[in-house]
Amino acid sequence: MRNILAPLLVLLPVAATIAQTPPNLIGITRNTPLIAQSNHATCTPLGTCTPAGLPPSTFAWSGGSAWDSQTSSLWATSGQLLGRYNMNTCTVSCPPGPCPKSSAAAEATGLDLYDSANQLWVIDDAGWITRCSNTCPPTVLNSCNTGLALSGFTATTGITIDELRGIVFYSTADFAVGSGLIYAAMLATPCVQFQSTPTIDCFLNPNQITGLAVDAGNSILYWTNGRGTFAWGYTYNPAGPTVTFTPMSCCVQVAPFPDPYTDLSIRLGGATSTGAPCANGSCPACPMLHSLRNAPLLGTTLQLGLDQAPVGMPAWCVIGLGSCATTGPMPPPLCGPVLVPLIAATVTLGLQVTTGTIGCTGTTTFLLPLPPNPALAGLPLASQCITLCPPTGTSLSNCLSWVLQ
Repeated sequence: MRNILAPLLVLLPVAATIAQTPPNLIGITRNTPLIAQSNHATCTPLGTCTPAGLPPSTFAWSGGSAWDSQTSSLWATSGQLLGRYNMNTCTVSCPPGPCPKSSAAAEATGLDLYDSANQLWVIDDAGWITRCSNTCPPTVLNSCNTGLALSGFTATTGITIDELRGIVFYSTADFAVGSGLIYAAMLATPCVQFQSTPTIDCFLNPNQITGLAVDAGNSILYWTNGRGTFAWGYTYNPAGPTVTFTPMSCCVQVAPFPDPYTDLSIRLGGATSTGAPCANGSCPACPMLHSLRNAPLLGTTLQLGLDQAPVGMPAWCVIGLGSCATTGPMPPPLCGPVLVPLIAATVTLGLQVTTGTIGCTGTTTFLLPLPPNPALAGLPLASQCITLCPPTGTSLSNCLSWVLQ
């Protein structure tokens, strides 16, 4: 791992000049269930999708959502039933079924994905955290009691995980008076809180909280009171441990409100494609489609895909610091330009042989383990795939620009 990404650390000042695409916030609404997305930075609603099979939430604190970057889908619950929805097509990818929780009577109040462990976490209004497999249907792995059981109109309302620092955040709200608390615990002991912090909105008034989402790479905790979204920066001191919050910005939207969010998740931005495929010599003219099969999350293994390539041919993936160029060097025998920045830190994955049946059905996936190092967050990278067709033919894919998150 050190041989691949460690050299990029010394080039962070260069990377800082390239902006990171802000994430989209995504969550489920309460009364008429909708999966709603928004851009917090610009306070812009980005459309909705109907989660088929999910009923309205029973209580103000019921409901949760968790973004699954492996499948570009959202786990969503209204409290009792849990389903997974493909957000590219707005279709059901895992039919709604009973949501794992501490008891049949409990209401699920928040969800999150523990990406590096491929687990779905559920918090319920009995105060329990249930850890499940990220499968259809989820299988319960273990659980623990936070001690924050439903009391009158005070209930748990959200959960989110900072995997880079090993912190779990969850929240409670008193819906009778409109106040909220954010708790922090260590990932290794998620039900043992070391801190609680009152929520304060942009008008400096205490406010209830219905959902949480964390952008660990940028150290930002997002929360919602249902009608708006709020961004808080934070600093973690492991010596305490303590978390220091700094309120940053708020966004109060018209749509989909007044139907409130019951939870929040972050849908991370995807890669940007540059250039067209090419082929020469004995290589057929294949589409050579290069894509990311999952999100470039630090602490996980990134899957760089190559599809519709020549079958049975050796392939490589070149990765460089920065974004794809529109032009580049074309050293022989390559059929076209290398659009990945070619610098000292440029690395190559492979050799791998594409598999398929005939013609342009070749496919392969290059694996890039990403270290759980917060210093690498925001680093822009570019990747491009090459195949060799003996004796002298070559094919090149499109080039992808993406950011470590």
